[in-house]
Amino acid sequence: MEPEAVVNQKFNDKRMKSFYSQSYYFLRIFLHKNRWLLRFTQILRALIILGPFREQIVRYFQKFGNNKPLPVSELVLFSNLDVDEAVRNINAKGFSDGEKLSEEYVDKIIEFSNKINAMKIMNPHKDCKVIDELSRNEKIMQVVRRYLGAEPRLWLTELRWTLPKLENPVELPSIYEEIIQHDACAFHYDSLDCKSLTVFIYLTDVDVDSGPHVHIEGTQNKSMKDLMNLIISDSNAQKKYGRRIKTVLGKAGTVFFEDTSIYHKVATSQKARLLLMIDYVLQRSIPPERPILKQPH
Repeated sequence: MEPEAVVNQKFNDKRMKSFYSQSYYFLRIFLHKNRWLLRFTQILRALIILGPFREQIVRYFQKFGNNKPLPVSELVLFSNLDVDEAVRNINAKGFSDGEKLSEEYVDKIIEFSNKINAMKIMNPHKDCKVIDELSRNEKIMQVVRRYLGAEPRLWLTELRWTLPKLENPVELPSIYEEIIQHDACAFHYDSLDCKSLTVFIYLTDVDVDSGPHVHIEGTQNKSMKDLMNLIISDSNAQKKYGRRIKTVLGKAGTVFFEDTSIYHKVATSQKARLLLMIDYVLQRSIPPERPILKQPH
């Protein structure tokens, strides 16, 4: 039996974590309900961490960062992935293809998603062994470490359904208080950190009608003017970038890497799509657990 002091400390720690989580998401929800203030803070953040001092900020954290090494998973996957080529592509274009995830592991993740039965599952790596091992896969970690230039932080994982935009769509329930930053179907960039990398994995077949991911090659290094344009229209994107706009199609298990500070979006869908995202950052603090509105079933 634990001493009373230890029990009290654990209780107090739990209360503090709950208070921090509630305060954190209260502020975020407040910002997201005040769109002009949200846009102002998003652009201000981007100007600070992605602006003219980005390289100096990155070098500082590469040299002085003290992230704990992520334990490498024993699950052997992606043995044919060329790490050097992947890192070269990300540096040059902001994204790179990966190696396909086997059908066996795709099925296990879909099985987990079906049990929760929700539009969005935050941090599924905490409850799904396959996703946990994927997030710490040796080859993936080699690409992430090489690109970031330092030991990364596993910032977030997310399983997300994209459903058809029909007149009467069938919607899955949401177990979280929703925070909508912007229309995912409009070109935008993210400022997760001064340097970050996201691994995307299609868990269903994705063609042009399945809400494919679309990104604009080589837009990770932006001018101050570009940073002010958090969102750009399709017509402006086509006019300015033309052939640099790339659509990612692929069968279930398709894997690709992206620095989401490049412009990207989800194309309008006529069929459902399930996607896994794994976000790695250089120094940004890991957010607290998101409040759950109802228990999954």
